[in-house]
Parts: sequence; structure tokens; C-alpha cells
Amino acid sequence: MAKPNKDNSSAGFLDRFLEVLYSFFRRFNKLFDRVVFNKAGSLIISLIASLVICIAIDYQDIRIELFNDTTTVVDLGNVNTEINLDQNKYEVSGIPSSVQVTLSGEETDIEVYQKQHPNLTVKADLSQYKEGSYIIDLALEDLPSTIQASISPETVTATITSKRTRVFSVAPEILIGAGQKASDFKTPTLAVNSVTIRATADELNAIRFVRAIVDVSGFTSGNSAKVNANVVAYDADGNRVQVEIDPTTIEATVEREDTE
Repeated sequence: MAKPNKDNSSAGFLDRFLEVLYSFFRRFNKLFDRVVFNKAGSLIISLIASLVICIAIDYQDIRIELFNDTTTVVDLGNVNTEINLDQNKYEVSGIPSSVQVTLSGEETDIEVYQKQHPNLTVKADLSQYKEGSYIIDLALEDLPSTIQASISPETVTATITSKRTRVFSVAPEILIGAGQKASDFKTPTLAVNSVTIRATADELNAIRFVRAIVDVSGFTSGNSAKVNANVVAYDADGNRVQVEIDPTTIEATVEREDTE
């Protein structure tokens, strides 16, 4: 019996493979022609091609955004707060004098922002409010959209109280120095005997007496002198009450007691 020819078998396999491959491409070409020369099909191909081109063009920008992020974080520490309100008419409590601030964004944007605002402050805008308690947001002044700010605390409860005025009488009080005695001096004479104090109703009611502090520690020679005395308000326990006083100082005439 004759053995099968291996070369003929290999050639037959190759012929069949080429025939299948040719058939596939022929069908693909027919399908391609139908799609290309079809209006809807050509629109789909154009859309796909446009997307591929756009992705190829924007690849560099996409790569930078994803893999070359230059965002930086800058801790500004304590930043002073500034209250936007007529503080001659109102007193505000509940707003801290400073808050913690951290900036995040492009390093160059943050550097430019800090150069433009060397005396950076956090604003507490109360210009639209009257007496009462309100929850408000604190914000950095003129912060650009390219920078994010983290403020701690970011929200506070501000209490606004109207100020009132009242007239108080003033008495002199001598402040002596080392080696001096109060009995060495006559009671000082004040240029005015009353002052106007502006404060909240509670603060005004807390005031029990007002003194003009006449410092005579530097009065070492001569029989009389004129000095400016600081005006201070005190409560019933002798603690100083922090209020607005007008005038803040009063001219006082100091005389020594006759020493014969």
C-alpha cells in the first residue's frame, strides 16, 4: 500500500487556509463598502474617528492631570479675623481673634495670592445683621477659584448687641511711686468731672465707679504740675470694665501739701 504524500497534505492545508482568509476579507470588504457608502454608517465612522483624534491630541494634557499633579498645601497657621460691622454702634462676641488656615492649589497660584495679600485676614461679614445671634461663615478675602481654603473654625455663632451711651461722674485717684505718700499731695483737680461711656446695657449696668488715674510718681520737685490722667471704669469688685470712654484722658492739676 502506498503511503500518503506529506507535502501534498501540507499544500492542501495551506490552500484551504488561504481560501478561508480570502473569504473573510471579501465579506469584510462588502460590509465595509455597505457602511462607508451608507449615510448613517459614514456618520458613525466619522464620529469614532473624531473621538480617536481628540483623545490623541489631548493625551498630553490628560497625562499631566493624572500623573503630574502639582497641587501643594500651605499651612498659614493663625490668621487674624476682621469683623465687617459698625463697631461704634454694636458689640460682637463669639468670633475668635484668629483662626487656623490652610491653602491648597497650584503652588504658583498660592504664591501670587500671598504676594497680593501680604496682610491676609479672614472676614466675618456682619454688615447685613442687626441685634441678635447668627451662625455665619468665615471666609478669606478675594480668594480665587483656583485655590481652596480650609478654615478652622469655618462657622461660628456671632452675637450682636447694640451699644448705648451714658454719662458718668469721674473722681481722681492718685498713683504714687516708691518713697512717696498719698498724704504728700492735695486732691488733684480735674479739667472735667464727667465722661461719656459707650457700651452694651449689661456693661453699663456693671459699672460702679469711674476714676481718673493721676500718676504722681514722676513728681519730684516743684509745688504743682499738670498731668494727663487715664480714665478707667470699674465694677463692684474693683475689676476694670473694658468699655469705650470719651474722653480717654483728662488733664489733672497736682499740688503738694504745704510742708512747714
